[in-house]
Amino acid sequence: MDNNNLGDNMFIKKEEINIYCDESCHLENDGQRAMVFGCVRYPKENVQALSKRIRELKKKHFIYPFAEIKWKTVSKSKEKFYLDLLELFLNTEDLKFRAVVFQNKDLHKLEHNKFQNQTYEDWYYKMFYVTLGNIIDKGHSYNIYLDRKNENSSQKVHTLEKHLAKKAKILKIQNVLSYQSELIQITDFLTGIVSYANRDAIKLPKANTTKVKLVEILKSRTSLSLILSTPLSADKVNIFMWEPNYYE
Repeated sequence: MDNNNLGDNMFIKKEEINIYCDESCHLENDGQRAMVFGCVRYPKENVQALSKRIRELKKKHFIYPFAEIKWKTVSKSKEKFYLDLLELFLNTEDLKFRAVVFQNKDLHKLEHNKFQNQTYEDWYYKMFYVTLGNIIDKGHSYNIYLDRKNENSSQKVHTLEKHLAKKAKILKIQNVLSYQSELIQITDFLTGIVSYANRDAIKLPKANTTKVKLVEILKSRTSLSLILSTPLSADKVNIFMWEPNYYE
C-alpha cells in the first residue's frame, strides 16, 4: 500500500448532501389522524440547477416562477403541472425521498408515558431524528434545512444537530422559510402525496381527483403501496411506518 496515497485519502473532501425536511398535518390538535415527516436529499453542487428546472417548469405551465408550491393548493386546474413535477422527481437521478408515517399521531401520547415530561414538541423533533438518522452516513457531509414552523425552536434544532452529529458530519442545520427553497417545496409536495395515501379522505366520493391521481402514479412507478414500510435499503422512495416505542 502506498502510504503517501493513504495520507492523501484522509483529506479527501466529502461530498456535500443537502437535505430538506417538511411535514404534513403536524399540529397536535388539527383533527387529522395521519401525520408524515418527509425529506428529500440531493447533492449540494446540483441544487441550483434543479431549482432552476423547477422554476422553468412553473413558467411552462404559466405559473409565476417564484410562486410557492404547496400540496394543499393541488387542484384540477393545474393538474398537468403537478404531474410534470412528479415526473421531474422520478426522473432526477440522486434526488431521493424518505417519509416517516404516523397513521394515528395520537399514539405519540403512549411515548409520553414512557419518557417523563416529554412534550409534543420534544416528540416532534425526536421524529425528525427518526426521519434523518438512518439516511446519513460518515461518508458524506450534510446541510439540513427544516421548514420553519416555530420561531422559538432554536434550542430543539441545536439538540437535533448534536444527536445527528454522532452519525455523520453535519455542516449546518437550520430553519428556512419554505417560499425561499424549491426543494423544501418539492418535499412538501411528496410528503403530501404519502400523507394523502394514508388518510381516509382518499376514499371519499369527493376526494380531490388530482391528488388521487398523483398517489396512484407514485404507487405505480415505484411499485410501493405508500401505506407499508419499505426495506431500509429502499433508495429512491423510502417509507417507515412508525409505531410507539418502535424504531428501525
